[in-house]
Amino acid sequence: MSTKKDSFTVDTGGVSALLTGLSGRFTGETADQRPDDGTTAQRQDGTTAAAPQAPAPAKPSKYTLLLDQDDALTLDQLALSLRRRTGRAVDKSEILRALIRLADQDDRVTDTLARALDRRTNP
Repeated sequence: MSTKKDSFTVDTGGVSALLTGLSGRFTGETADQRPDDGTTAQRQDGTTAAAPQAPAPAKPSKYTLLLDQDDALTLDQLALSLRRRTGRAVDKSEILRALIRLADQDDRVTDTLARALDRRTNP
């Protein structure tokens, strides 16, 4: 192992020159400068920021539903019945989405659905 001490010096003269050069760059500011001219920081005007835009609705997923004639007729009759009750046209996909949400939120609907599916698979 060497007993010689490492010694070095740091010359900071370049840093001082750099800082002096930067400070000279900002001496030309005047009170009548526009904030967007690139030499003056833009000041806040105190107004409230614009409300954030609502995110775009998620694109729906597409599914194919295969129905036999009886189920297709039942869905058509249900859509017609709901149209009469609500006073507006009710799309069949809207009916299915509502049924999915009902089954997800209400255990009684889920239980009834489970019993109906059980009868179909176990005659």
